[in-house]
Amino acid sequence: MRSAARPGRVIFLNGISSSGKTSLARAIQDESDTPFVYWGIDTLFGSVPPNWGGGHDGPLSRDGFWYDRTAGDVDGHPSVTVRYGEVGLRMLRSACVAAAQFAYGGDDLVIDEMLLTPDLLPIWMDALNGLDVQLVRVTCPLAVAEQRESARGNEIGLARGHLRTIHDHGYTYDTTVDTTTGTPSELAKFVLRRQHQVNDETRP
Repeated sequence: MRSAARPGRVIFLNGISSSGKTSLARAIQDESDTPFVYWGIDTLFGSVPPNWGGGHDGPLSRDGFWYDRTAGDVDGHPSVTVRYGEVGLRMLRSACVAAAQFAYGGDDLVIDEMLLTPDLLPIWMDALNGLDVQLVRVTCPLAVAEQRESARGNEIGLARGHLRTIHDHGYTYDTTVDTTTGTPSELAKFVLRRQHQVNDETRP
């Protein structure tokens, strides 16, 4: 059992919509021998007042979060990007700090993130400064993500809309996972093994 004075570990999953991040995060919780607290981008979106959220196209959503469909179809498919305004950015910053407090308090933390813009990762890394962080690139073929998107009733086009920028942040990933190459349980065990290796490599 970890001492309450010792910070927790962080597994940071980043990938496009429907890439399999949430299933992987939940499997990490199931497979770990220590409790991982879950934080996801939908955790934040579920807390945003509807008038400032992506489900409304009114003027307040331009200050918060909104779906940008102006790109139209890309390669014959719809493309949608989540944009944020000043209020949305403030909420994103606050969410990073709030989530990090679990790890600073001694809890292991798995983060299920879809970086809306590449410049959000430095904000995350500032919030997680001093913690053992495993940065995981979560991928799958775009066609698979779009099939999942449709099957789940998600906003069609989100996977395609963020595909070109999701990993364009300049940081090096510790681990890459293609969610079509194994079950969530198998991939979670792989990520957890890598977590021990990352900790060993960074421990003084």
